[in-house]
Amino acid sequence: MTPRELNLHIQEYNLRMQRESEERLALAYMTAYWHRVRRMPGLKEIINKIKPQKPLTDEQLLAQIKALNAALGGETKIREQTT
Repeated sequence: MTPRELNLHIQEYNLRMQRESEERLALAYMTAYWHRVRRMPGLKEIINKIKPQKPLTDEQLLAQIKALNAALGGETKIREQTT
């Protein structure tokens, strides 16, 4: 392993530890929040808010990709199909 590879592994490890720390902090915050709520919402209600209701069609996915591409300053290149 070269010094550069070692440095990359160390940087990735530090990023992973930071993400895990932030995740634990968010969990502790949400636990404290739920502990103070007067009326606890139903679990199914919460899960339904988080997960998507139905899968997107191909056209909807393509529209989202185009919007992201435009928002990030990308170009749209159209290639001609040969049959």
